[in-house]
Amino acid sequence: MNNATQKKDLEIQENYPMRKYLYIKVGGKAKYLVYPRNMKSLLNLLRSCHEEGEKVTVLGAGSNTIITEQGIDGIVISTRKLKEVNIDGTHIEAECGAMLSFIMNNSIRLGLTGFEFAAGIPGTVGGSIYMNAGANGGEIKDAVKKVYIWHEGEEKVLPREEINFEYRKSNLPYGAIVTKAVFELRRGDRKKSEENVRKYLAYRNRTQPVKMANTGSVFKNPPTVSAGRLLEELGFKGLCVGGAKFSEIHANFIVNFNKAKAGDIIALIERAREKALAEHNIRLEPEVEIMGRETATV
Repeated sequence: MNNATQKKDLEIQENYPMRKYLYIKVGGKAKYLVYPRNMKSLLNLLRSCHEEGEKVTVLGAGSNTIITEQGIDGIVISTRKLKEVNIDGTHIEAECGAMLSFIMNNSIRLGLTGFEFAAGIPGTVGGSIYMNAGANGGEIKDAVKKVYIWHEGEEKVLPREEINFEYRKSNLPYGAIVTKAVFELRRGDRKKSEENVRKYLAYRNRTQPVKMANTGSVFKNPPTVSAGRLLEELGFKGLCVGGAKFSEIHANFIVNFNKAKAGDIIALIERAREKALAEHNIRLEPEVEIMGRETATV
């Protein structure tokens, strides 16, 4: 296959540098980065990979993700073109690549409430359900009615009651890939929703390094203290390795300030975990996904 080869409803990029894809701007090459143009082509591709035993990695927006400089094996499927959203009353059906911000803005415009928590989250439906993304006092689990997944060679539907959501975790079946979801919102006050979103975004812009290439939240919050406060107390604000550093604005973010490598970021993560364990007996659990060849254990 040649770069940007067109095959039916798939766009295929060969030997694609993933630093161009990820928010944090690091990472080696994917042998094949594939963009299905519609849901049928995604399911056909997943079926083909399943039958052939091909390793598959699915990426959405590319936030909260690090890929090692050695690159990534198998086929990387991007859901960025799978962004169809249908709103029927208080129900919203959205494909896995739909951005949360798009759903939030359109639901508010129609007088619906229940999705304002997503203000500022740079994620897609698929990735956000996989990790139960949340902010501003809410989580995606609060709005989910049912989730469609690809698992063990077929598409299945899971009602909300069968998904054991936890803090930043969905507990979907191992290897499951979210294909689309249905959300159930409520009738609300459009002006109040818009006011809340403005407040959430203003706070985010003041307290997070949104103007720099960043990892998103590096660690999940431990039970007893926020990860950001703990890292600040341990002296990690501004700490650098290579071209990466813990942000001076928010210690639970790592920013790429000078052509960082994935190894720089992973080294910072390991150093923070070691010190939190040694000095406070706290085991920090990464919120970022680290993938690729020769991935360090974090």
